[in-house]
Amino acid sequence: MMKQILTTIQEKTSKILSLAILAGTIASCDSVLNYNEDCDIEYCVKFKYDYNMEEKDVFAEQVRTVTLYAFDDNNNLVYQNTDEGEPLGEGNYAMNVVGIDPSQYRLVVWAGLNDESFAVPLLYPNQSKIEELTVKTLRKQATRSASEDEKDQYIVENSLYSLWHGEVKKGPTTRSGRQQITNVSLVKNTNTIHVIVAQVNQSNGPITKALTEETFQCAIYDDNGYMNYDNSLLEDNLLTYKPYNTKAEIVTTKAFSADNEPAKEYNGITSDLSVARLVKGQTPELTIRNSQTQEVLFHSDDLIKYFEEVDAEKYKDRNYSLQEYLDREDEYTIKIFVDEKLALIKTVIDVNDWIIQINDIEL
Repeated sequence: MMKQILTTIQEKTSKILSLAILAGTIASCDSVLNYNEDCDIEYCVKFKYDYNMEEKDVFAEQVRTVTLYAFDDNNNLVYQNTDEGEPLGEGNYAMNVVGIDPSQYRLVVWAGLNDESFAVPLLYPNQSKIEELTVKTLRKQATRSASEDEKDQYIVENSLYSLWHGEVKKGPTTRSGRQQITNVSLVKNTNTIHVIVAQVNQSNGPITKALTEETFQCAIYDDNGYMNYDNSLLEDNLLTYKPYNTKAEIVTTKAFSADNEPAKEYNGITSDLSVARLVKGQTPELTIRNSQTQEVLFHSDDLIKYFEEVDAEKYKDRNYSLQEYLDREDEYTIKIFVDEKLALIKTVIDVNDWIIQINDIEL
């Protein structure tokens, strides 16, 4: 009887010791990075897109495809992977990386790649170099152009899919249980520019020439469609961005309101254009012409100067550099005004609801 009791005690003690050892092993896998232990580390990369005007991470709301490239110290591609679809919309999404420790490599990320908007070469691990990783905005080549330069020859007239870029070189990591996480922040490369022509009746008499969707045509010119692995611009053709949508709508602005007056409403025509990354030092041009006569109504040889004033004045409390503002902002509205005879009102324009006196910045 005594022997049976002792045997039972020994068995229970053995089980307790086994459980204690198991618990200790699990705890060590979850809390301590020790390559000698028999536990696998799960390498992950998490993406963040809070480099926007709201300063809020909206990766889960906006991004639906992401491609990760990893390069070694000799700029050789060692790994690439693409995730897409609904999992990216989950707040806890992270890309699982198999076979390498991402923190030991240079990571380049392109998110939003779509073959309807962008061309990316096929790369192969252990064969391709980092210099081969480029992204080109797709364009149509016109069969004929009256222009002596490249204007109106390479045309982008569709709404570009949103595109983001990110890069980190041997970035810091965080631990969450068995996960080792490398974080990559994204910058948005695509922008929507709304060009609006609004009619202001300055004489209070009858409008002699009505504004319609066919009255004017506009285009933006910039050689910004070819991007390198580090998001810098490569030499490219001059692209002509044309509207992908034009519509009549009521326009609200304080351009002709006194300081104590609310914004006023006017009839306007809005042209929506989708353009690639805006970069300090580039000089994107905007031209608005009369559709029938081709006479130039409005021309700016550098849209960046208007955006720079908005950054310096409207958002001066945020202390953004010009390039940071251009990267954070992804939607611009430029309002140009004509009178009852469709003649340009040369005194003022409205950029992102910031009134700019033309004598401050010459046309």
